[in-house]
Amino acid sequence: MKHIADFFDALADRWDELCYHDPQKLNYILKQSGLRQSMRILDVGCGTGILESYLLAHAPSKIVAVDLSPRMIKQAQLKYHTPLVDFRSMDVLDLKNEIFDYIIVYSAFPHFEYPEILIAHLAELTSPGGKLIICHSEGRVQINGHHDKQAKRISFPLLKIEQVKSIMRRFFTIDKAEDTDQLYLICGTRKETIIRRNSNNSENKRYRE
Repeated sequence: MKHIADFFDALADRWDELCYHDPQKLNYILKQSGLRQSMRILDVGCGTGILESYLLAHAPSKIVAVDLSPRMIKQAQLKYHTPLVDFRSMDVLDLKNEIFDYIIVYSAFPHFEYPEILIAHLAELTSPGGKLIICHSEGRVQINGHHDKQAKRISFPLLKIEQVKSIMRRFFTIDKAEDTDQLYLICGTRKETIIRRNSNNSENKRYRE
């Protein structure tokens, strides 16, 4: 993971100039994914805090925004001065013992080598009835083409939406899925009862939270 952090550290000072994020698409994603007031939000791969102004407009109770890159986090902290946002430089897989009502992975999913592990971990952090959103403000073909040229060593192919839905269904009821030339969005509601595999994967166990 260090090589991913190093890649984004090197670009952190220029990141907001290099990357454009369509406000109309971001507002659409948040509206379609059921974001409401007073939610506790986890922003996975937050970068320089692209989403925070949009999330804050929905009056959350708290935003925890995590990113592997310390310099990305530093840039984000310079832009926001509110106790509502807690920026952390860390691997989200190391985040434990916290529960969120709304978890969003925006423009970051291809940087995780094992999507099954990521989604299972995020399910553990999502409250029953809470939301998980995986999204991009560009289409899958465009995202994969860009990563193949510019970021191949720190990215993995963005999966077809049906593949992600299949992984998520163990933990989430799928509310919405779009995989178009303009947008990639999948949103799920955390089930009350989910299947949890034990450490040796030899059997499955149901549990209720």
